[in-house]
Amino acid sequence: MNHALYLNILRDNLKLSAQNLGIGNYFVYYQDNDPKPTALNVRLWCLYNCPQNLETEPQSPDLNPIEHIWRELEVRVRKHDIKTKSELKTVMMEECTNIDAEITKKRVKSIPIRLKAVVDAKGYPTN
Repeated sequence: MNHALYLNILRDNLKLSAQNLGIGNYFVYYQDNDPKPTALNVRLWCLYNCPQNLETEPQSPDLNPIEHIWRELEVRVRKHDIKTKSELKTVMMEECTNIDAEITKKRVKSIPIRLKAVVDAKGYPTN
């Protein structure tokens, strides 16, 4: 994936996902310091299309709910006996589609608790 594809995903999905999660325009766009979200075109788009932006350290699983969604997807995919790349792609798409919106909502709603835990741990990993 490159920054252009990442921006297309944001354009096509960010606001719709916020609506589906029931948060409308009351969301904070969370990004780490990966090159895709920090590309100039992505930052400019976010400046005009995201109510608030939160930047954190790269690979911060304590703060990043998507890391937990990726873990959920990994657990589901590993239950299959996959032999080829084609099978892997099919299973990943299928299992990704099957992740219930309630799981995503739960991860998003856990962010304040996660933030407090990181503050309490003085920036070190949390339990």
